Amino acid sequence: MSPRGRVTALALALDLAGACGLPDPAPLPRIVGAAPEGSAVPVTTAAEVWFSAPVDPEGLLDGRRLVLAEAAALREALAAVDADAGAAGVGVPVRGVLADGGLRVVLRPEAPLRAHSGYALVLTSRARAADGRPMLDPDGRRRAFVAPFETGAQLGPPPAPALTEVRVDAETPEAGGEYVEVANLGAGPLDLAGHRLSKRTATGALSTCLVVAPPGGGVVSPGAVALVAGGAYDRRYPLPLGVPVLACGATALLGGIANDRAPAIQLADPAGTVVATIGASGAPTCAAALEKRDPAGADDPANLVCTEGSPGEI
Repeated sequence: MSPRGRVTALALALDLAGACGLPDPAPLPRIVGAAPEGSAVPVTTAAEVWFSAPVDPEGLLDGRRLVLAEAAALREALAAVDADAGAAGVGVPVRGVLADGGLRVVLRPEAPLRAHSGYALVLTSRARAADGRPMLDPDGRRRAFVAPFETGAQLGPPPAPALTEVRVDAETPEAGGEYVEVANLGAGPLDLAGHRLSKRTATGALSTCLVVAPPGGGVVSPGAVALVAGGAYDRRYPLPLGVPVLACGATALLGGIANDRAPAIQLADPAGTVVATIGASGAPTCAAALEKRDPAGADDPANLVCTEGSPGEI
């Protein structure tokens, strides 16, 4: 039978069913919506998804088929929630709860989310209603469902990041020794993951890299410092205990810090706001490291001095 013939036959069958007083087929269950959405979402928010019919909780409460993922891990999460093994360990640690008789699933993060960062609730295309029928997305299609949002400011007193030192020249291999020191001069913790470090090139353009935290690290306590370095950093300089080193760039930091001119470095938070600079208004050209005389002082040539470098101290 041709496609047109199948459509005609289906329409005739529906007309006959209506004439005989048979009820219309029940619509397949769907995802009704999700929360939160938009930007400036509180970092302590819970994520939830609603359904038009009670959902089968299999895999939705243990992180295999429903995850809260950081935006950077969205592609991985999408693949994992539909894979046979599921997505355990991919998303943010949460506690899943079935609510409203199975019409809602709530994911409560075990710790506050990162401030000014992108997240997404990701639900598998394998989801089913409690009666075994497939759970469709809001458009009536059987596919993975994604609900993105962005967090706002962190709770409590704010951090105050400052760029306090730049290693502009290091013994070869230079990529193993160059770094930027970031101090937290505020009263709240500074989570550097997701920040962006940039340098002003000789042409005046910005060259930028994304700051990536080591496993279980990346948060700088009030009054403490961290180093941001390239992926080839070899930890050649002794550091005080507890000073984290975060990666920015696969090998050399920002493609390498120029030795023949003064550095101009800036740090932007995940929302894109520049929160600290060093050398932006001019600086001396140094043979080893450029430092701020007063870490809390202005980024002004009068507050910058050439030193041999002492990473990890302010």
